[in-house]
Amino acid sequence: MRSIEFLKYLIFFICLSLCILANENLFSQNRKTLLFKHLTQENGLSDPSIRALYEDKDGFLWIGTENGLNRFDGTNCLAYKSNKVDKNHFPGNYITNIIEDRNGDLIIGSQTNLVRYNKKTDNFSSFKFNHPDLQKNYYAFPFYIDNKNALWIYLAGEVYKYQKNNEKLLNITSNSNGFEFAPKPFYNQLEWFVSRGTKGIYLNKLANADKVKTSSFFMSSKNPGIISHIESVYMPSDSLFWLAGEKGLIRLNPVKNTFKVFSSYKNETLIGTSIAKYPGKPWLLVGTNGNGLLIFDLKSERFINQFKHLESDPHSISSDYIRRIYIDKKNNLFLSINRYGLDYTNLNQVIFPRYVSKSESPDNDITVILKYNDNQIWCGTRKSGIKIYNEDLSSLLKNELPNLGITRLIRLNDKGILIETSDGEYYLYNSIHKNFKLLKVSFSNQFKGRANIHQIMLKAKDTLLAATEFGIAAVKIWRNTLSFNLINNINKQLQWNNTQQIIPITKNRFLVQTYYTAMYLYHSEDSTYTFKGEIGRIPYATNGSLILNRNLYLATTSGLLKFNVDNISSSPEILIDANCSSLIADKNQNLWVGTNNGLYFYNLHKKTTIKYTTADGLQSMVFNPASISALKNGQIAVGGVNGVNVFNPERTAPFTTSSCPKIVSIQVNDKPYKKSGNSVTTKNLNLNYNENTITISFSTMDYINPAQRNIKYKMTGYDNKDVVTTGNSEIRFPNMPAGNYIFELTDVLSNNKTAVSITINAPFWQKWWFITVIVFGLFITGILILLLYLRWIKHIQALQLREMINFQKEDRKRIAADLHDDLGLKLSSLKHYLLAGDINKMIEGGELRRLSEQYIDQAIHVLRNTLINLSPNTLDENGLVIALHDLADNINKLEIVEIHLDDAGFNTILKKTQQYALYRICQELINNTIKHAEAKNIYISIVNRDDSVILLYEDDGKGFDYFMIKRGYGLSNIEAHAEAIKADINIDTAIGRGLAVTINIYLKQKNKF
Repeated sequence: MRSIEFLKYLIFFICLSLCILANENLFSQNRKTLLFKHLTQENGLSDPSIRALYEDKDGFLWIGTENGLNRFDGTNCLAYKSNKVDKNHFPGNYITNIIEDRNGDLIIGSQTNLVRYNKKTDNFSSFKFNHPDLQKNYYAFPFYIDNKNALWIYLAGEVYKYQKNNEKLLNITSNSNGFEFAPKPFYNQLEWFVSRGTKGIYLNKLANADKVKTSSFFMSSKNPGIISHIESVYMPSDSLFWLAGEKGLIRLNPVKNTFKVFSSYKNETLIGTSIAKYPGKPWLLVGTNGNGLLIFDLKSERFINQFKHLESDPHSISSDYIRRIYIDKKNNLFLSINRYGLDYTNLNQVIFPRYVSKSESPDNDITVILKYNDNQIWCGTRKSGIKIYNEDLSSLLKNELPNLGITRLIRLNDKGILIETSDGEYYLYNSIHKNFKLLKVSFSNQFKGRANIHQIMLKAKDTLLAATEFGIAAVKIWRNTLSFNLINNINKQLQWNNTQQIIPITKNRFLVQTYYTAMYLYHSEDSTYTFKGEIGRIPYATNGSLILNRNLYLATTSGLLKFNVDNISSSPEILIDANCSSLIADKNQNLWVGTNNGLYFYNLHKKTTIKYTTADGLQSMVFNPASISALKNGQIAVGGVNGVNVFNPERTAPFTTSSCPKIVSIQVNDKPYKKSGNSVTTKNLNLNYNENTITISFSTMDYINPAQRNIKYKMTGYDNKDVVTTGNSEIRFPNMPAGNYIFELTDVLSNNKTAVSITINAPFWQKWWFITVIVFGLFITGILILLLYLRWIKHIQALQLREMINFQKEDRKRIAADLHDDLGLKLSSLKHYLLAGDINKMIEGGELRRLSEQYIDQAIHVLRNTLINLSPNTLDENGLVIALHDLADNINKLEIVEIHLDDAGFNTILKKTQQYALYRICQELINNTIKHAEAKNIYISIVNRDDSVILLYEDDGKGFDYFMIKRGYGLSNIEAHAEAIKADINIDTAIGRGLAVTINIYLKQKNKF
C-alpha cells in the first residue's frame, strides 16, 4: 500500500517537473529581444521627464513633459512653447495627460490649465469654466469622452463631466488625487471608472452619471501590509484589475475583494510604476523603478523576461526607472524613462533575437566561425582567442588561446584544426589529445624570407594549398612544423604572383585569383597542375565562394557574382551590389550574404533580394569574412564586429509596418506659409501668381527605420514623374507657372498616400478678359499702323520718284555738258576751220580731209563714250566682270590713272539689276577719283564669300572729310544705287589717306541688326 502511494507521489512530482520544464521551454521560446531607440534633448525634446504620451490620428506622437509639449514623427521633435501673444492659451509647462476628440483636436491637461489644440489652425485655446476655482492656475487631468461627447475630467480636486454645448460642469466625485483610468474605449457610456488616491484606488460606479458609489482598495490602516501607492491600472474586466504600485504587481478582484501580490523577480524586490497589455499575447508589460521593463505571463502568472539598461549596449533601455508605457496601434512601444527622455521600439520588430553581446563577451568582434561538431561552435575573436559555444551559441563553454587575435580556423579532416593568429603564428589543435601546439613556420628559399599568407584551404583529403604574396604554395604539417613550398607549374603562368584566393569549382578544376588583377583556370590531376587560361581581369577581392546547380557564386568586394561553371569565362551576373564578406546557402538552396552594409537574403528561385539591418536585430551592419556557418537544425550563425546572430532562415520574414507619409511644413517663396493653417491638415493651397516657389517638407511617419523608408512623390501637372526618395525629405519647386497641380506622397511599402491640391493663380495680364482686351487693342492698333505704313510707303515712293527725277535731270545735265563741252566743241572747231580758211587750198593740200577726219573721229569717240555710259552693251551681253574690264581698259588708255581690277575670287551670277548698280557705282567712283582725288592708282576687287558678294574700291588719292563734305550728285547717286539692290555700303576716307569703299550684297535674305 505504501509503495502504491509512493508511486502516486512519484508520478505527481514527475508530472509537476514536466510542467515546470514545459513552462521553462515556453519562456525560452517566448524570450524577446527589443532594440530601443532614444529621444533626448539632443534630438529636440524639451525635457527628459515625460508625464504623458499619446499618438494622434495622423500618427504623430505627442509627448507631455515637465517642461513643455512636444510633437514627434519618428525623426524630428517639435517643441511647443508659449509666447507673449497667446501665453494664456498655451498649456502649462507640466503636462498631465493628453487625449483626442472626434475632430482630431487634442485636449491637454497640465498643472496650470486645460487647453484645446486645434489641429487645422495649429493653435491653442483655453477652456473657460463658470466656476470660481477654475479661473486660472488649476490642475487638470482629462481622461474620457463619452457617447454624448461629454468630457470627463479631473479639475482642482474634483472629477467633473463637462458638456461643451451648454458649458455645464457636473460634479461627479472628489475621491481622486488627479489620476483616472477608464475601462472602455472613447465614445461609449461610462458606467464606472477607477481613480487613484493618495494610497490605493477608488472604484467609482455611476448611476445616470450623477450618483456615484465608491469602493476603496489598499487604503485601509487596518491592514498595513496591503496599503500601497498605485501608479497605473489595467482593467480587462470589472472583476479583474492589474495594478502597478510600490508593492510590485497586484492582481485584484474588486467583486470578491481578493488580491495577489507579485513583488519580486530573480530575488529582486519590485516597485511597479506602469502597466500595459502586450498586444496579441497573454502578457503584461510592467514598468518598474529600478528593475527595468518586465514581461509578465498571465497564464502562468510569472515574470518571464526582463529588459534592463546595459552600459555596453546602445540598444538597451536608457535607465531602469520607467515612468510610463504606451503602445500604439502598430505595436510601437514607447517608454518614458525617468530623467532620460523617451525610449521606443516595435514589439514585432526583431527577427534576429540572439547575439553574442559585450555583456557576454567583452571582445565580441568575431573574425571567423567554425562548426567543430554538433555540440561545439568555435568563434575566433579579434583579441580574445577562441570562444567555444554550445550548438546554438546560447552558452559559452570555453575560452582557448586568450589574449590572441584569431585570423583563420582551417579544419584538417581528422587531424584537427589549424589556427592562424593575427601575429602570423600558427597553432594546431589535436582533436584526439584535445590540446594546442604552437607550430614552427618554414618557407622555401623561393619565398626570399617570410611571406604574407592570404588564404589556406584544404583542397583534398591531405592536400593543403595556400595563396601567398609569392604565388600558390603547397602546405604540409610535419613534426610540429608548418612548411610552405611554391608550386612552380602553377605560378609560372601567372602574370603577377601575388595571389589572393583559390576557388574550387569541381574536384579537378579550380580558379586562382591574383590580388585585384586577374583570375586563372587550372586543372589538377594528382599533384600535376595544368594551366587552362585566363578567365578575365578582376578588379575586386573574393571573400567567399559557393557552387549550386552548376553555378559558381562569389562574395566579392564588388558584389555577389554568379558564374556558369560550364562556361566560366563568360561575364558574371551581379546579384547584389554591395561589399560582400561572407556567403552560405540554407537548406532551401537560397543564399545568405554578409556585407559591409547589412545581411542580405537572395532567393535563387524568385530572384529577389531582402536586406536586413540593425533595426531587425543584427549585431551590426558590418560582417567579417569567413564569419558564417551552418548550425544544427538548419540554423545559421553569422558574425561581425559586434557579436554573432543565430537565426532560423525559415523564420526571417521581413518586418514591415504600415505608414502614411505626412506633410509637416510648407514654405512659399522660402518662408513659412501660415495662411492655410496647419501644414499637416492642409488639403488645398490657393496662391497668387508671385507665390510660385513652393517647398514641401514631409516625414515618413515611421518610428522603426525612418531613414530607410522609401517614399515616392509626384507633382502632377508640373513634372508628372514619380521620384523615389529615402527617409524624411524637403522638396523645392522653384518658379512654378500658373496652373492647377496635385502634390502626392506615397509610401512605397504600404501604398498609403497623402495629397495636397495646389492652385497658382495667373496674374491679371494672363486672365482671359485681359487677353481679349489686349488682342482687340492690338488689332485696332495694327490697322492704324498699317494705314500709317501705307501712307508712309506712298510718301517714300513720292520721295524716291522725286529723287529719280532729280537724278535723271542731273544725268541729262551731265550728258548735255559732255555733248556741249566735247562733241559741240569738236564740231564748232571743225565749222570754224571750214569758214575761216581757204577752202580750195585746204582741199588741194588735203588739210581739210585730215582735219575733218580728226574732228569727226573725236566727236564719234565722245558720242560713243556717252552712249556707253548711258547703256553699255558689254554689260548686257557679257556681264559685269567683262564690262568692268572694258571700262578699266578705256580709262587706262587715257593714261590719267591706272585701274587694277581683280576678279579671281568671283564666280557668282548676279541679277541684272545688281550688275547694273555695281557698274554704275564703279563708274561714279572712278569719275570722282579722276575729277577730285588726283590719284595715280585705283584698285577694284570683287569676291564672293559664303552668301554674299563683296566689292572693294580703293584709290591712293588725297581723300576728303566724309562728314564735312557737301553731299553732291556723285555720293547720292552711289548710295541710291546701293539702296536699290539692298546692299550695305561703307565709305572710309580721310584727308591725305585716300578712299576705301566696301559694298556687301547679301545673296540670301537675312535679318540684319
